[in-house]
Amino acid sequence: MRRTPPLPKTGTKAAKEFFSSWHDINRLFDFVLALAGRADHVAKTAHTALLETQHDPAKKAEMEASWNNRRGAIDELKANRQLLLETILVRHVENFINYLSAVLFEIFTTRPETLKSSDKVEVAKVLEHDSIESLVREIAETKVDALSYSSFSKMSEFFEERFRISLASEEDIKFIHEYIEIRNISVHNRCYINKRFLARMNLGLSEIGKKKELFGQNLDALIPKLAEVVKAIDLVVRRKMKVKGIRFNSKLGTNVG
Repeated sequence: MRRTPPLPKTGTKAAKEFFSSWHDINRLFDFVLALAGRADHVAKTAHTALLETQHDPAKKAEMEASWNNRRGAIDELKANRQLLLETILVRHVENFINYLSAVLFEIFTTRPETLKSSDKVEVAKVLEHDSIESLVREIAETKVDALSYSSFSKMSEFFEERFRISLASEEDIKFIHEYIEIRNISVHNRCYINKRFLARMNLGLSEIGKKKELFGQNLDALIPKLAEVVKAIDLVVRRKMKVKGIRFNSKLGTNVG
């Protein structure tokens, strides 16, 4: 059973979007599990009722044999466990990465001075804008886009060096990094372990080409951890970087807006 941590009532716009998506992904996952369970329950109830009304021993035995050989909804779900878990894992990891990009953009636009670096901006680019706010937003978007394609470790280093903000404990960063790498091989290599995964996870060559199997406990560990880490990051960002907070709707989900 996945533990659902208490969700915050306020946070940055980036956090609002993260928790809305986090809620929707979990709701879909729970719906699929419940639907399979209900389908099998209904089938079992119907089968039992039919058996009770069947008085021919031979036909009754035939019905029992057919039932025992059937493949129910839960059996189908188990057969497709890997695909379902990969899909949910990928969506959760991408939601987390999107949060980091979004909150970074909020920091840059709230505190433009944090954009100071050796990066040069062409005069022509400056002249395209009719206000300093518009220019800052474009520079921020460019910086966020560049960082969003870097590794989680690079993103963590950037937050630490530029803002003196730690995204998570060393243990949690290592944990999240592993799931980001699992997301990468799921998206790019059908979840088969490749050389890049080996190098980043410090695994032996004997693992290459093997399928990275996923189980329910993987999501049980990942889902609450991402929510916990985002809550912590968001609190620090609001306090330290003075990013404006907003109140969330009482019920997070697609209706958050």
